[in-house]
Amino acid sequence: MLHYPHLLQSERYYPEESASLLAATELDRTRIVQSAPVRRLQQKTQVFPLDVKASVRSRLTHSLEVQQAGRQIIFAIREMNVSDWPEQVVSNLVEMSCLLHDVGNPPFGHFGEAVLREWLHDELDSLFAAALATSASEQWQKVLAPDLCCFDGNAQSLRLVHSLQRLNLTLSQLACIIKYPRVIDESVIATDSKIGVFISERHLIERIRDVLHLPAGVRHPLVFIMEAADDISYSIADVDDAVDRHLLTVDEVLRFLLDHVDEATKAYVQPLLDDALQNEQGFFPRFRYLLTNDWVQLAAESYREHRNDILAGRFVGHLLECEHPAITVLNSLKQLARQSIFGQAEVESLELSGYAAMRGVLLTYSELLALPATTFRQLLTGEGQLRHQHALRLCHRLSRRHVTAYLKATETPDIFFLRPAEQEWYYRVRLLLDFISGMTDTYVLEEYRLLNGWV
Repeated sequence: MLHYPHLLQSERYYPEESASLLAATELDRTRIVQSAPVRRLQQKTQVFPLDVKASVRSRLTHSLEVQQAGRQIIFAIREMNVSDWPEQVVSNLVEMSCLLHDVGNPPFGHFGEAVLREWLHDELDSLFAAALATSASEQWQKVLAPDLCCFDGNAQSLRLVHSLQRLNLTLSQLACIIKYPRVIDESVIATDSKIGVFISERHLIERIRDVLHLPAGVRHPLVFIMEAADDISYSIADVDDAVDRHLLTVDEVLRFLLDHVDEATKAYVQPLLDDALQNEQGFFPRFRYLLTNDWVQLAAESYREHRNDILAGRFVGHLLECEHPAITVLNSLKQLARQSIFGQAEVESLELSGYAAMRGVLLTYSELLALPATTFRQLLTGEGQLRHQHALRLCHRLSRRHVTAYLKATETPDIFFLRPAEQEWYYRVRLLLDFISGMTDTYVLEEYRLLNGWV
C-alpha cells in the first residue's frame, strides 16, 4: 500500500542542504520554470509545425494550460476532503510535472518520435558493426538495442531534467513525471507497453523506488492527475487551433458534436453550445471554460472513487474513463481532431519538411557513430587527424552539456554492461539522440540547411 508520507519527500539524488518539504518543492519550482528545456518548448510543435501565429499553441502554451488544469484538479480534490496531503506541496508537484510533461519531445512532436525510432531501426545494426567491428552480444540484441530503438519523449523528459540538465529535483518531483515506470529489462506489469525510463536512468528509478516506497511498475499517484490534466487541455485545444487555422469552422464542430453522440450527450452538450455561441468572449473560450469545469470535477471524483486502488498500485486506467456525457464529448473532440487535422495537406507538408530535416541531420551526424571509440574520444578532446576533419567539426557542434554527460557515463566501467565497448557505444548513441531530440523545430531545419551547404 502506498502512503503519501512516503511518497512526498524532500530528498534529492545528489545531496543538498536539508530543507522543509514545502521549501524543497518551491526550489524545484524555481529550477523548472527557469530551465532551458522549458524555454525551448516555445519553439516546439503542438499540432501545427513551424507555425508563426501567436494565437496557435506551442508546446509551451499547451504545457501552461496543462499546468492550470492540474492545479484545478488538486483544488477540486481538496473540496471533497478525501486527502490529508499538504496541499501546497502537492500542488507544486502536480503543476511542475504538468509543465515538464513534454520537455523530452523531439522536434515535430510525436511525428519526430516516429522518425527517430524508424531511423534507429534502419541504421543501428550497420553503425554498430562499423564502430565495434564485432558481433553484438546477446545483451545488446535483447536489451540495449531495443532500449535505444524505443525512443520515447516521456523517458527523454526524465533523462533531460536529471542526467543532462542536472536540475537535481526532489525524488518526488521526478517520480511525478514518470508516466510509464518501467525499464526495458524489467519483467513487471506496467500501465502499457511503453518504456518510461531508459537504461541510462536505471539507477535513478531504483533510488526513487527505494526512498518513496514505490514498487516496480507502479506509478506515483499524482501522475494520474497530471495525465488527466493533459487530456483535458489538448482535447479541445487541438480543435480550437484547427478553427484558428481555417481547417475547421465552428459550424462544422457543432455538427460533428451533435451528429456523433447519443441523445443523453446531446442533451448535455446543447446548452453548453448555445451558451458559448452567445458569449461575448467568443465561442471557444466559453465552451472550453464550461467543459473544463466538468472535466476537472469528473477527474477529481474519479480520483476519489479509485483512491484505494491507486494507493494499492492496482489502478492501471485513466481518471477520465468514467461514463458521463462530458467524457463522451471529450472523446468526440479527440476524434474530430484526428479526422480533421492530422492528415491535412498543410500539416503533412510541414511534417515532410521535418522528416527530411531530421533524417538528413541524423545521416550526417551518424558519421560519429561509425568511428572507433578511441578516434571519437580523440575528436572530442580536439585531437582529430586530418582525415577526420569533417567529424571533428561535427563534434564541435555537439552540446557541451551532452558531451559532459557522455564522458561521465563512460569514464568508468559499469558492471551492468557485459562488454565495456557496448557501454561506450550505447552512450554515444544516447549522445546523438540527446542532441537531436533537444533541438527545436526551427533549429533542426537550420542545421539541415547548414549541413547541406544551403546557408
